[in-house]
Amino acid sequence: MNALRRGVKNAFRNAMRSVGVVLILGVAIALSISMLVARDAVTNKINAVRSTTGTTVTVSPAGFFGFSGGGTPLSETAVNKLLSLPNVTSVQESLSQDLTSNQTSLKTPTPTGFLGRHFGQGASFGLGGSRQSGGFTIPVRVIGTNTPGTAVTGGANGGGTEKLVAGSAFSSTSTADVAVIGQTMATKNNLVVGSTFTAWQHTVTVVGIYSSGSTFADSEVLMPLATVQKLASAANQLTGATITVNNIGNVTSVSTAVAKALGSNASVTNTVQSVQSELSPLNSVKTISTYTLVGAILGAAIILLLSMLMIVRERRREIGVLKAIGATNRSIVSQFAAESTTFTLLGSVVGLIFGVIIANPITSALVNATSSSSTTGFVRPGFGGGGFGGGGNGFPPGGNHPFGGGFGFHAHAFGSALSDLHASAGWSSLVLAFLAALLIAIVGSAVAASTITRISPAEVLRSE
Repeated sequence: MNALRRGVKNAFRNAMRSVGVVLILGVAIALSISMLVARDAVTNKINAVRSTTGTTVTVSPAGFFGFSGGGTPLSETAVNKLLSLPNVTSVQESLSQDLTSNQTSLKTPTPTGFLGRHFGQGASFGLGGSRQSGGFTIPVRVIGTNTPGTAVTGGANGGGTEKLVAGSAFSSTSTADVAVIGQTMATKNNLVVGSTFTAWQHTVTVVGIYSSGSTFADSEVLMPLATVQKLASAANQLTGATITVNNIGNVTSVSTAVAKALGSNASVTNTVQSVQSELSPLNSVKTISTYTLVGAILGAAIILLLSMLMIVRERRREIGVLKAIGATNRSIVSQFAAESTTFTLLGSVVGLIFGVIIANPITSALVNATSSSSTTGFVRPGFGGGGFGGGGNGFPPGGNHPFGGGFGFHAHAFGSALSDLHASAGWSSLVLAFLAALLIAIVGSAVAASTITRISPAEVLRSE
């Protein structure tokens, strides 16, 4: 006990040196803690993104591409069987129809504009639009879906901006003549919950109104899948399906199984490669933080090692006298171990305070630095990015939209994966930091011990 007490007191014998050693150790430990916290934050974010993003497989008729192309409708019977495939958790189905002014009393709120008139010139545009005396008229898009709740709140990928502002959604198995319409469509046609409009010569009741923040998305009409199939004489037909997989690691195998099950009449796509590309900045940060963490711990250990070597060298005479009067190597080593541990603990306190403070800024700086060189694979759906609906293949990256993406036009859930990354020190991080501090103290003490045991009292006193 006396040896330990002397060791603690010896840590403060030279105040200037003690402050210098503690501050240098504190800087190294602060860097270690900040890198440990950054690594944990990035790892948690990667796991969260991988569990919720890029876990969908999009199916559409082969040749069906946005406003153009053809293709044969998908079979609802065949698509329903996909739910029995391994690792598939849900299947969202949709049937898209374009209603001209002769088929519905609704008037589209989307202005035709130059592009509408230009693309409407040719009969191959495929919109089903009508040419009247006033020129081309953009049709009203009706989407039949079996997942209204998910569709309205953002699709399979979540994170959407669409939300109900009035009324409620219909049930997934509904066969009623009801609809949830966009707020822009409702305003244009003076509709509220309970109002009616005609479609396919049937009266349809508005049960809900949604808002998405997009004029185009708010110009659509959402109806029960069975209702649209019945009214449009499209029994057992689908124009899109989105399959949700339990884990991103199983998406590729599910895509292969879906393509095999549906054959050449279906186009099957997924966003695994895009998600992996988007995760690359986070993986880079994880690698950098790991190497920096190891380097900081080694640096702190070397600092303490050199400091203890210098202290032992300065106290050779003191050690020789202690041995000459009967002190054992064990008691002397314990004294210096207590001194090195005191330095480490004081440095750990300083490092913990500053490490927690700088962890979040350092994490943000690393993410921004690595992500600035990465090309974003996901764009907000719209007219661009590979065709209507955005994305590399002309479709939004997932969800229940008739073109293979999500209902409405929501930004992909990964869009905020980097921007909302927040580092925080958890108990596990602090425990690991404490163990790292102990490792540093042990290294410093071990070197001091090996040096002390080799000191001979006779040689020290003779040289003095």
